[in-house]
Amino acid sequence: MNIAIFDFEGTLVDFQWQLKAAMDEVYPLIEKYIVPCNLDQEFIKQADYCRLYNYLQQNISSPDIRQEIINKIDKVFDFFDADAALRWELNPGTHNLLTTLKEADWGLSLASNVGRKALNLMLKKFSLTDYFDLTISRNEVDLLKPEIEGLNFIKSYYRENLLDIDQTCMVGDSVTDIETARNAGINVAILVNGEDKTDRLRAHRPDYLLDNLSDLEKIFLS
Repeated sequence: MNIAIFDFEGTLVDFQWQLKAAMDEVYPLIEKYIVPCNLDQEFIKQADYCRLYNYLQQNISSPDIRQEIINKIDKVFDFFDADAALRWELNPGTHNLLTTLKEADWGLSLASNVGRKALNLMLKKFSLTDYFDLTISRNEVDLLKPEIEGLNFIKSYYRENLLDIDQTCMVGDSVTDIETARNAGINVAILVNGEDKTDRLRAHRPDYLLDNLSDLEKIFLS
């Protein structure tokens, strides 16, 4: 079986998450923990939302303090998920592509750094739920993409269902998605006009750089 692992925002829907505004709220929540938890202040200042989240998960030794911080950040991220959900629109060709792949017996899964509440709401709103064998949100993993915890869950799902995996490709819109695929040792197809600018995406050399989702049909089914 061939498997396509889709990102959500910027891939199936357009990119609407307010990254800077979210991080402007997150950083003050962390300041009081930097010294007592021996955290790297310079890294924290420069890290984006997913790498900061992962850094805190991996570098705060106290489980109670770690959970306290992550809970605070999750509340901020949930707010900005809900904010983006007010504007998300389905990318053209999404239903046609997913239908074609399902009819060709592809396994379809979703791995997103969006939280479960917003993800379920939007999958239902856009009638996407039934396409996917498995969906992984921010709330099902300790470490967000570009770490591969979510992708490992997906691979395990197919193996546990006794399905042989022939090839796997990730479909996303960001440098984070490219790095995730590289960390997992799989190919990656990237859409432009998502989280990252085209020049930055091209510099990270995805296997495929696409203008729209419909281009994937030719690539996957050729």
